[in-house]
Amino acid sequence: MLKPAHFLFLSNPTVMLQFHKLKLSKNTMSTEILLTIKLNQALFADPKRIALLNEIKQCGSINQAAKNCQISYKSAWDHLSLMNEISPKPLFERTAGGKNGGGTVLTRYAERLLQLYALLEETQQRAFDILQDEHIPLDNSLFATAKFALKSSARNQFFGTVETLYSQENKCNVLVKLAEFPQYLTACITVQSAERLALERGKPVMLMIKAPWLKLHSKQPKGENVFQVKVISVVDKEKNQDIALDWAGITCFASGSREQLWQQGQEVWITIDPEQIVLLTI
Repeated sequence: MLKPAHFLFLSNPTVMLQFHKLKLSKNTMSTEILLTIKLNQALFADPKRIALLNEIKQCGSINQAAKNCQISYKSAWDHLSLMNEISPKPLFERTAGGKNGGGTVLTRYAERLLQLYALLEETQQRAFDILQDEHIPLDNSLFATAKFALKSSARNQFFGTVETLYSQENKCNVLVKLAEFPQYLTACITVQSAERLALERGKPVMLMIKAPWLKLHSKQPKGENVFQVKVISVVDKEKNQDIALDWAGITCFASGSREQLWQQGQEVWITIDPEQIVLLTI
């Protein structure tokens, strides 16, 4: 078993991710990642305190929540008092009297804290999962974030850095050097979009291209974004063909007409319209 590793992200509030248990075996690896949130260096939230808040949300009673968490009432109250003392906004309200003798209700801020904590737990687990894929670069926040957080209907997704930009009328042509292989793609977006994305030389970007936007040719055509690829597989659909392509070792996808007889292993050419490339950045 590996010793616990602590990762501290300096911000305010300070968020610390703790890899509490890491068990390794030949075939499987189980992980337990414990998230701790500090405010001004003081402990604000951890798994035990979040569990206590969740129990209060469910039963409306600190006493019952403490029993459900298998801690004493005093311990539960101490945790809540310390949290409430450093919290930017109140976390709970006490209600007296009434049919059930009063109780404790979480504030809207506390409920949002629970939602945020659950989101952070999910995100950090996905982030840890990408460690297993050596094809995902971890030296770039855009590449890593897109891999574990972004889902899109566009199957062709590439990463790269801006090489050059030049404007023509209201259009901005962006030459991108792809990260996966030594190729360049030209994307055409509006000047306003380029300004909104704050594009500049060296900035990491993600390119998304839907399969129908890759056009196949049996002979080399003229124009921008022309590349030679090899057909990996062809699947007949009702109206078209779903074609997997090997592009310099990277698999990409195109949709072709059933009238054209593309075959596995065939060397073909693809063209990509610069205006049909979607650019993303953070």
